[in-house]
Amino acid sequence: MENNARPVALGRCLHPDADHGAAVVGANGGAPAGALGPAATGILVHLDGTVADRSQPALTADDLGVLRGDGVFEALLAVDGRPVHLEAHLDRLARSAEMLALPAPDRADWRRCLAIALARHAQHGRHAQHGQHTEHTEHTEHGAAGEAYVRLILTRGPEDSGRSTGYVLVDPVPDSTLRARREGVRALTLTRGTVVAASGRAPWLLLGAKTLSYAVNMAAQRWAREHDADEAIFLAEDGTVLEAPTAAVLVASGGRLLSPAPELGILPSITLQTLFAAATEAGWECEFTRLTAEELRAADGLWLLSSIRLVARVRSIDGLPCPPSPYEAEIAALVRAAVSPAQAVDGCAGDTV
Repeated sequence: MENNARPVALGRCLHPDADHGAAVVGANGGAPAGALGPAATGILVHLDGTVADRSQPALTADDLGVLRGDGVFEALLAVDGRPVHLEAHLDRLARSAEMLALPAPDRADWRRCLAIALARHAQHGRHAQHGQHTEHTEHTEHGAAGEAYVRLILTRGPEDSGRSTGYVLVDPVPDSTLRARREGVRALTLTRGTVVAASGRAPWLLLGAKTLSYAVNMAAQRWAREHDADEAIFLAEDGTVLEAPTAAVLVASGGRLLSPAPELGILPSITLQTLFAAATEAGWECEFTRLTAEELRAADGLWLLSSIRLVARVRSIDGLPCPPSPYEAEIAALVRAAVSPAQAVDGCAGDTV
């Protein structure tokens, strides 16, 4: 069936958290390289390599990623133009797509598209440095300089078209994310309303997939912020700790590093897996396990981890202060080393990765 829907301009989609929220633009239109308009707020490149103006219509109104959140995405950090842990993110994108019965992502296409987007972002950054100074050009211990926030988005495409939609977005790391790295966050535990056993016997719930259906996650964050907190931490109905809406949970307790197991029906965290590998080499005992809210409150350290935020100390939970962790500097150093330029992919086009 021919799709006659017009592209619709959705403008810039601002999200309260930059780690997981996927801005909604599309892949039906485009602009030649170099044709980005003055209203563009970041880089958009369609999967065919077309560089587009984000201020212009680009997505058909009946794209199922918008109508039903029917799609998947990845968020990753780039350092000095090189994506961090790209292969792991492409693996997770493929797993999420498989869970939604979406076409398998062509890794070579995504690498080429990302290479174009990062090159254009670097060019845009050089031009910006000749103009007004922004926080994103500064070098600080918490990052920003040389960092970029990358999203890979794949939707089922226009309704009844049989054509999926794929594109890459590249933006500066938002100030709110840098602030969470620097100052930490206040957390509020909220029920997700699910039981742990459901993750194995109800695959249609898509637990553990990174889908575009983030309305519940964003609502949980809004609830937390309306109740004197910055972030939510989801609990199962039996009180088992799951994850934050846009981050994994990490606990230091009794000389061990602990985190909820992916088998509980949560998203496998690439940042957390990388940290566990580095921490094990440094002599830590690391374990995926079950945790309760009481164990979070009694921990020697509590953090939220994600690909863009990296690591943010939890300063309070449910209104009760968390004392500074004696391991805070060590954990921050391990995470920062894991995303250093030495860990980033040097180039991402074709089969060079």
